[in-house]
Amino acid sequence: MNAALQDIPIDHLVPHPENSNRMSADMLTKLRRHIERTGRYEPLTVRPHPSLEDKYEVLNGHNRLRVLRAIGRESARCSVWDIDDAQARLYLATLNRLAGSDIPERRAALLESLLGTSDVAELSALLPEDREQLEELKRLAHLEPEDFISKSASEKQESQVPAILDFILPEAEAKEVNLALDMIRASAEERISAGQALVRLARFYLVRCRPDESA
Repeated sequence: MNAALQDIPIDHLVPHPENSNRMSADMLTKLRRHIERTGRYEPLTVRPHPSLEDKYEVLNGHNRLRVLRAIGRESARCSVWDIDDAQARLYLATLNRLAGSDIPERRAALLESLLGTSDVAELSALLPEDREQLEELKRLAHLEPEDFISKSASEKQESQVPAILDFILPEAEAKEVNLALDMIRASAEERISAGQALVRLARFYLVRCRPDESA
């Protein structure tokens, strides 16, 4: 299989009819903002069209193509693959599915660095995380150890029996919880577990929501 990078006119690019990858309107908007701001994007993967002369069939990059058309680009940077129909279907089924995942701690540290130099509103327009998540992460990143309730000496001396917390969260909420825990772990001076991070988060909530005893 030969591959070469080319700048191909937008009107010469034809989406593969069997493409099943779709991006939400919100993520599509963020992709557009990124391309408009930086001018950079991953090259589209295409092949010479099997039946249309001077046309190319898109295998990977359908959403990038939509954005480039919407912002008036005349051409798109493409990686051209010389493959047959069977190979095209195989790549179509895998290229939009095979992807790595972020290491949570590194993702949290990266977000913390970005939040230290960029505005939350600006980042929420470009990153997958929404504004509410970023604002909460920024707040958590600036917590000091004394912001959490510390165990009393007597509590520390008591024998602790490990307990298993049994609950299920929807995927979106689970991501928020894990991201918050990762931010706490990344900002901790010492190495702590996810369970210890959860305890710190719970203690912080108890401090913030404790009724005013003087009332």
